[in-house]
Amino acid sequence: MNQLATYKIPESPYFSEQRKNGRHEVVNLLAITDRGTGQILDINREGLSFGCLYPHTFPNEFNIDILDAKGSHIKKLKVWKRRETDGDYQEPAGIFELVLGVEFAEITALQAEELEYLLDHNIDLLDYSYPHLL
Repeated sequence: MNQLATYKIPESPYFSEQRKNGRHEVVNLLAITDRGTGQILDINREGLSFGCLYPHTFPNEFNIDILDAKGSHIKKLKVWKRRETDGDYQEPAGIFELVLGVEFAEITALQAEELEYLLDHNIDLLDYSYPHLL
């Protein structure tokens, strides 16, 4: 199998909050940080959110890699933490201990090009069966 899959669709707190630019909900991207790996839940050209199975503490600014199941790897993207939700404030059936929303900061021209390519060609958008719950 050449693609990561999610076996449980995340509950609505994981999906994009109101923002100027909508995000694509995805199932095949990983966020890799110095504190571990998380599943990217949604992404756009300005930022992303990802869920962690175990609780972590993240600084306000840190680096992240984006890894696609098809082989794309964007390295050392500097991000700013914008939103953090721990397991105590999620739905009872939530699978993540922590969900972070981050904004891209000071990305290089090469990183911007790689991100553009990823968003335009490589991501598989999540077919969310219950859009009325978003």
